[in-house]
Amino acid sequence: MEKLYAFLFIFPFIFLFILLIIYPLSIEIYYSFTEKKAGLEPIFIGLKNFVYLFFNKDYIRAFFNTMLYIGLGVNIKLIIALLLANFFNSNFKFNRVIRGLFILPWPLPIISSLIIFYWMFDYDWGVVNYILSSLGLPKIGLGRYNEAMFIILLYHIWKNLPFWTITLLAGLQRIPIEIYEAARIDGSDSLKMFRYITLPLIKNLYLVCTILSTIWTLGDFNTVWVLTKGGPADSTHLISTLAFRYGFELGDLGISSAMIVLALPMIITLILILLKFLKI
Repeated sequence: MEKLYAFLFIFPFIFLFILLIIYPLSIEIYYSFTEKKAGLEPIFIGLKNFVYLFFNKDYIRAFFNTMLYIGLGVNIKLIIALLLANFFNSNFKFNRVIRGLFILPWPLPIISSLIIFYWMFDYDWGVVNYILSSLGLPKIGLGRYNEAMFIILLYHIWKNLPFWTITLLAGLQRIPIEIYEAARIDGSDSLKMFRYITLPLIKNLYLVCTILSTIWTLGDFNTVWVLTKGGPADSTHLISTLAFRYGFELGDLGISSAMIVLALPMIITLILILLKFLKI
């Protein structure tokens, strides 16, 4: 009877998990092996979609853009977050006020903040280019690949930096202050304490943050789609935005599903690493 009660309590979660996760994922995997056009029945074609993607220039470019976005976005963001967390962990005047102001970008609605960023960097009317022109510097905008990727990365770091800073700050505050006091008595300076005390004691949390940030960044869609829609000339697409374009604009659900399925091994590997470090 107790087992029945236990099953009844967890049944809603199991049902929703199957309905919202397992079923859509199964359909996605099935479509990736078919020629599926919007409004038409799927036709099984085996691995043809995957072979097509391996020779598709748009997908290859989106793949490298995704790796660049993850590599630069995650590492720059977390390195700065660790340094800022270490700074906020010290006692100074107006510490709490500055922390409160610093976290403001994170709870802002993402679409609203993206639109603000878009207009700030508008080539003709944006405030950023107005300032650059006033200083005699060249303008930047979303019309060129390098500049577009820079703006995309800048927004990603600005938006997510507060969350990871506060997360790492919580980890730093768990380190007993007596360790730092003993090191200071022994003549250690701030740099040595950061290297030999802070880094070793925070490394596991830092690694978990890195894995989680990588997973979330891999699935980021809004940033690129609102700022550039993959432009100019489809040069800033990530895997997520390119899959959306093929699936919902071109109506090719088979190719779109194959793009997502190709990214699954990476996601699963990261999740397994995360579970290992969390010892779940």
